Amino acid sequence: MQSSMSSVGKSIRMNRIFKEDGRAVMVAINHGLGMGPIQGIEHMGEILDKIIPENPDSLTIHKGNAIRFQDHFAGKTALVLKASNITRHFGPYEIPVATAQEAAQLGADAIAVGLSLCDEFEKESIMNAAAMVEAAEKVGIPTVAHSYPNGNLIPNEERYTLKHVGYATRVALELGIDIIKTFWTGSEKTFAEVVKLGSPAKVVISGGPRCDTLRECFEMTYQGMQAGASGITYGRNIWQHEYPDAVLRGLVAIIHKNASVDEAMQIAEDCAGTHLE
Repeated sequence: MQSSMSSVGKSIRMNRIFKEDGRAVMVAINHGLGMGPIQGIEHMGEILDKIIPENPDSLTIHKGNAIRFQDHFAGKTALVLKASNITRHFGPYEIPVATAQEAAQLGADAIAVGLSLCDEFEKESIMNAAAMVEAAEKVGIPTVAHSYPNGNLIPNEERYTLKHVGYATRVALELGIDIIKTFWTGSEKTFAEVVKLGSPAKVVISGGPRCDTLRECFEMTYQGMQAGASGITYGRNIWQHEYPDAVLRGLVAIIHKNASVDEAMQIAEDCAGTHLE
C-alpha cells in the first residue's frame, strides 16, 4: 500500500525521537504553566544549557518556550510540543493551550496531550485527546499522551497499581496515541504487563514526583527497560537534581548503552565530580 504524505512525515518524526535501538530519553520541562518557576526551572536558558549537551532524544515544552529558547535546542534534539496542561488551581484535568497546526509551524516532532482519568472530567479528557489525535494525523505528527489514572474517584494509594495504570494505558491505545507516557507501577513484572497492554504503541515511564535518591531513579529506569519500556520521560528527577547533566548522562547510559545501575551511578559521579546518593 502506498504511503501518504502524512504517514511519511509521522514516521520521520518518530525516528527522530526514537533511535535505532527503538528507545528514547525524553526530558519534560512543561511544568512551569501549572507550577510556576519552581526550583530547577526558574531560568529556562540556564537549565537547557545544562541538559542539551548530554544529548537527550527529545524535549517536551510549551510553545512560548519553544519560541523564546529555540537557539538552545533547535537542531540538537527533537521537540515535543505540550498542547495541554493543568493550571495552578485546576487539576488534574488539563486545558488545551496549543494545536497540531502550531506544532507543525514550530517544526515539532510530536505533540503531547494530558489524559487525566478516573475523575469527573474523564469524558472531557478523552474527548480532547481524541480530537488531538485526529488533528495531528492530518499533519503527520505523532501524539504523546501523559496518560494517568490520577483522578479523585480512586484512592491515592491505588493510582500506581497495574489495574489502574493498565486502564490508562489501554485508553490511550484505543484513542490511537503513538507514545504512551504513564506511571511506573513499582516492579519490572507489573510494568511488563503495562508495556504489553500498550503495544504496539511506545510505552515510556513517567518520572512523577522526584525520587528520594538518584539510585532509586536509576533502578526504576533500569527495571523499566528490562520490562520492555521504550524509554523515559522525566522532568523533576533530572532538573531538580543538583547535577542535572550528571543525571541525564547516567540515564542515557542505561537506556542506550545497556548500563547497569552501578555503572550509571559511576558515570553520573564522574560527571558531577563527587559522590552521589
